[in-house]
Amino acid sequence: MRRSPSIALAIVCISLAPSVLEARAEEIVFHSVMDGSPLDLTPKPGEKETAAVRKFKRTGRNPYNQQERALREGRRLYAARCQGCHLSNGKGRMGTSLTDQPEYSQSLTDAGMFEIIYGGATGSMQPFSLQGLRQDNILKVMAYVRSLRRSASPADRQAPKQQ
Repeated sequence: MRRSPSIALAIVCISLAPSVLEARAEEIVFHSVMDGSPLDLTPKPGEKETAAVRKFKRTGRNPYNQQERALREGRRLYAARCQGCHLSNGKGRMGTSLTDQPEYSQSLTDAGMFEIIYGGATGSMQPFSLQGLRQDNILKVMAYVRSLRRSASPADRQAPKQQ
């Protein structure tokens, strides 16, 4: 049986549809909180892009959220890199509170929190991409920060921000 060209074209289009959708999913562009410019997420020398990082770059969702092993590593990294400014409980000292109402609304999403940590923000929040923190480890820190937010009391999370 001979198929018409339009049927053949339809079959090709249908078979390619999943890969076209997947290619579009890989088009998430992360931006600097400071100036809105695209962040360069090219892995640094010696950095391997993990499956979790690839998935995050496609979906904008942290695959490590609520994963016990990642939370333990995130807690260790947080203690070494973050608690000096944000305190062990995330309430903030030099750095803003990570459990109260956020200074940056972007931090409410995984993609936005990544942009802040990776690319830096105002004040003393330096870009951790330049401090040697690998993207996979940033995701683990983010998962731990999310766990701090979940464990904060509802009154803490909804407290009005002091200006």
